[in-house]
Amino acid sequence: MSERQTMTPVEFDAACRELQRRCPYLSETSGTRSTERNAAVGGHPESKHLYGIGKDFTTEDGDYGEAEHEAHSLGLWFVTHDKGSGNHLHVQGAAPGAIEAWWLAKFWRSNG
Repeated sequence: MSERQTMTPVEFDAACRELQRRCPYLSETSGTRSTERNAAVGGHPESKHLYGIGKDFTTEDGDYGEAEHEAHSLGLWFVTHDKGSGNHLHVQGAAPGAIEAWWLAKFWRSNG
């Protein structure tokens, strides 16, 4: 994909399933989080985990090169970092920063 677009929750789920199909050695360690859980693990206040379009994956050997390549090819935003739960591959279905208003209006139902 040359230009990434914000994904719907269904598109994000499908991309993550395909990522795990292509890279079966990935283990999902975090998905959707409450605001309390996000704060407890040191998550960003605008974390995509809060909206169900962020996930973290680990590997036994800590090598994420192939998974990063596949994440990119699937249109996911990603970063490999050692934050909160240790070294992991974080993927998300939207660009860093605030979620776009149209997306929130169409897909988000607050728990409050």
